[in-house]
Amino acid sequence: MKTSRQIFIMGLVLFAFKLSAQQIQIAIIPASDYTLSRRDEWKVIVTNTTAQTLKVYFYGIATEAQRGKVYEAQSYDRAIAPGSTTFSTQYYVGLEPYKVLYEDQALRQYAIQTNGLPAGDYEICITAFSATDSTELGSNCLNFSADYFSPPVLISPDNNDTVCEPYPFFSWLPPTPNNGQKFTYTLSIYELQNVQTVLSSVQTNPAYYEKKGIAMPISQYVINARNLREGYRYAWKVSAEVNNQTVATSEVWSFVYCKKGSLVFIADTTKKKKEVVKNPPKPGIPYMELKAKTANNYSVIDDGKMSFVYVNNLQQDKIGYQILDSKMQSIDKQVLDVNYGFNYFSVEAKGGGKMQNGKFYELQVTDIKGNVVKAKFQFIQ
Repeated sequence: MKTSRQIFIMGLVLFAFKLSAQQIQIAIIPASDYTLSRRDEWKVIVTNTTAQTLKVYFYGIATEAQRGKVYEAQSYDRAIAPGSTTFSTQYYVGLEPYKVLYEDQALRQYAIQTNGLPAGDYEICITAFSATDSTELGSNCLNFSADYFSPPVLISPDNNDTVCEPYPFFSWLPPTPNNGQKFTYTLSIYELQNVQTVLSSVQTNPAYYEKKGIAMPISQYVINARNLREGYRYAWKVSAEVNNQTVATSEVWSFVYCKKGSLVFIADTTKKKKEVVKNPPKPGIPYMELKAKTANNYSVIDDGKMSFVYVNNLQQDKIGYQILDSKMQSIDKQVLDVNYGFNYFSVEAKGGGKMQNGKFYELQVTDIKGNVVKAKFQFIQ
């Protein structure tokens, strides 16, 4: 009877034999623990273990545990010299031309806006084949989870809003979950040219304004920066960093900086709008009380409405809220208009369709300074 030590040694021998039998060895290397989903920071090292140049083509497939196949591509034939060759955007050697066989469009749009992947468990496999007879020359797979942090949620100025203040404030919700990480933020603003789209401006234009190392989820346009130009549209986004590594990037919003002569009109309109924002209490509704710590107290929601009272003692007209599940993963995020003082809300408890009967959840409300108050509740259908 073989001992466990013998079995272990046999396993190592078989593994070493498999490696030695591969004419092409492939290593998939992510940049860091915080940037696994940032494709521009990855690299693939291909090693030709033979003494002659091999003509090969590569086949790659990416899958996600819930979605299934999300990406599939195949390169054209290319010559791989003996030794190691690095493929990446930083040390570019050229995997092009290649043909995309399949691409999940929802995931593609998410990646374009955030340079990341939606939360999930992924596997990427790359295989090298002989261009002569299509025999497999080597392969490797990498498994990883892209569930570190949700993107920051932009709050103000609202998407497609008109901004007239010479030094406007920008605010957003921080990423989740926060397990003690100290986030810093980078606010980037891009000026659109002619008929340029919002996304293309972010991808091709240099930043018109950029401020790094922001400690709180709010920032004011600095006084010594070049002025925003009247009548122009600007795109803006926020990146969150931990230890100088980008961990999440928001979607891209835009605003128009107001033209000369429209300041008074727009200012008066904004003032009237704020005056009509009222959130009074409604009789017969039990409102949840928000606190800095929830302890073991919880409410029961059985009417499909999430009712809570928020006390606003800051000069802000918007707050953000999110719903977290038992794993402290965000399942829904929204922005609400607020008045100064007491605000009573009763909103649909949708949770993005992910809330389950009998499960416990946490409501978190964040102000413009990043302060969070919360309440626990049980969802009953």
